[in-house]
Amino acid sequence: MVRSSRTMAGRTRADGGVRSRGRALRVLQAPAAIALALALTGPLAAPAPARAQAAAALRLKTNALSVDGADRTYAYYVSTKSPRNAYQFVVFALRDNGQTAEQFAEQSGWAKLAEDNGFAVVFPEPLRTWLPNSGGEDAYLDAVYRDASTHMLLSSTPIPAGRPESEVVPRITGGKPRVITWQPFEYLTGVGEGARIAQEYLINHPGVFAAAATLGGAPYDAAYARGDEVVQGYLQNQRGGKNAVPVWRPLKKDVPAAIWIFTRGPASAAEAKDVAYWRRANGTPRAPESKVFDGLQTTVYASAANETQQVRLTALPANAKYDRSLTSAIWSGFFARTARWTSEPNGRLGPMMTEAEVDRTFTVKTFDVGGVAYRYYVKTPSTYRAGQSLPVVLAAHGAIYPAWMYLNQLRMHEVGEKEGFITVYLNAEGNVWDIDNPDRGDAKYIEQVIDRVVADYGADRSRVYLQGFSFGSGETLMMGLTHPQLFAAISPNSGIGDFPKPVTDWIARVKAKSDIRIPTLVVYGAVDVASSTDAKIPAEGPLRNAIDLVKRFNNIKTPDRVQRFASPNTAPYDVLVPGAKLVMTGIEPHFPGGRIQRYDYVSADPKPLNLFSWAWVTDMPHGQAERQAQFEWDYFKHWKRNPDGTLTYTP
Repeated sequence: MVRSSRTMAGRTRADGGVRSRGRALRVLQAPAAIALALALTGPLAAPAPARAQAAAALRLKTNALSVDGADRTYAYYVSTKSPRNAYQFVVFALRDNGQTAEQFAEQSGWAKLAEDNGFAVVFPEPLRTWLPNSGGEDAYLDAVYRDASTHMLLSSTPIPAGRPESEVVPRITGGKPRVITWQPFEYLTGVGEGARIAQEYLINHPGVFAAAATLGGAPYDAAYARGDEVVQGYLQNQRGGKNAVPVWRPLKKDVPAAIWIFTRGPASAAEAKDVAYWRRANGTPRAPESKVFDGLQTTVYASAANETQQVRLTALPANAKYDRSLTSAIWSGFFARTARWTSEPNGRLGPMMTEAEVDRTFTVKTFDVGGVAYRYYVKTPSTYRAGQSLPVVLAAHGAIYPAWMYLNQLRMHEVGEKEGFITVYLNAEGNVWDIDNPDRGDAKYIEQVIDRVVADYGADRSRVYLQGFSFGSGETLMMGLTHPQLFAAISPNSGIGDFPKPVTDWIARVKAKSDIRIPTLVVYGAVDVASSTDAKIPAEGPLRNAIDLVKRFNNIKTPDRVQRFASPNTAPYDVLVPGAKLVMTGIEPHFPGGRIQRYDYVSADPKPLNLFSWAWVTDMPHGQAERQAQFEWDYFKHWKRNPDGTLTYTP
């Protein structure tokens, strides 16, 4: 049993699906954590004044909790550069026996790395030494993982001059200065006995961390038996209140986890067994490659299907230290380049570009709207030549999920390279969209981006498409219904809600002026926040309201049906059964019968058209399905907006 010294807020940390009045569902936050300032000494080679300065700058905080009746603590450090309005990368670092958290933070360099690179690091602490039995620390680590997600305080970063705290800290946190974490960006590492503990936790919880790196420790043989258990489906209840059993339920030993194993000297028999276990989990039967990372000669076993699913093995000298040079390589060459995207119950490993790499890879443009500085990222296909009139796909990120992060997950630009369109990733001011005002701020910004892309690249104004995730989904639907003339089609995904009166009044005026249509593809996860506890479409609430709203706008008369569902988890309740044609699509190895239930509605016009498709994705929490960008483009590409506002559909 786990008892925190504060009210536990659980794992509800994703960026907020849109709900009533267009507001984001807030991340649950608990009362203030216990913060004990523990001074760090500086680098070993630094003179005394430098050490004193480092000690003043890098101070660990401590949170307390109780696990199985034992009072436990963990320490953490949050960079003063950590963003207040974006997700935070978090490294969980387990020390060897015989060190304090402060000593380990200094020797390993993790606190300094976190400070320099703008992330957070958590230091779990043993009672005195790590429990010697296999899996004995799993409950504690699970408690730390959950607690840290809602109880780490931001460092005392100065507020920009003239900006009140309420404007700097996003609405999603309730205005509290807390670190905002999300599953794709969490990592595990350890040394010595801490390495053993980390590896054993990972075998038992393979879908939790994006990547892990350990030195000088391997699991006990008993730990591998847990690999034969059915995996828990760590993201299935990501937003709380979901009891649906995942359709895809692999064994733990079949869930990939990106692993970097460091040994002191040649791998021992126990370490070789560890490598073999993770090679199987990652599906790496092909011959290894020899690569060098930050001067470290490394054997890499990678999956042919997914290069991020890999096992790295590096043999260090027998006296090798777990120090700054090693952790720097782990961070910059591994953790910062790996994510576990929330696309299925145990996530899906994928590559990650850093913000600096994104800035070098994309054309970054900025301009002011009403005194507010906006930016956007442009990617043209390699075949683009000046004067070509190419389609454009605009992509709107989720709340506190800036465009440079979101484009790593969506990867719409890769589809653009293949299909020949321009991709534009929009970035909201403060990373949170204003979905309540169709004629100010963000709405004006999107309009002007379209004008600029047309002017700069000769883009085809008749083939402009908009898609968005979570809060960006709300922005996408709002813009599509209030400014349909701007877009040939839209695709809101993973975030639908009711709009306030200014938006609904605007929509009414649009329809009164002309009977315009907006082709719409909505993509929603069956275990996302607004679905029922059993992964059904509720008969009432924001999802039903959105379906009805889009149907009315597009003159769709197809009736839907309400059916009583005998839930095994709750009292019976009503669910919605769409009346549109059902097409099973999204064929994946885990879902050979099709993962996506796509309901295609047609309009009641003289020439009926598929103006609305509702895509319900099996086993998907708050995330995006594999190949979702291609799925959206395959809907977009048929539509063209004519100068008079009418639509042309090309099969």
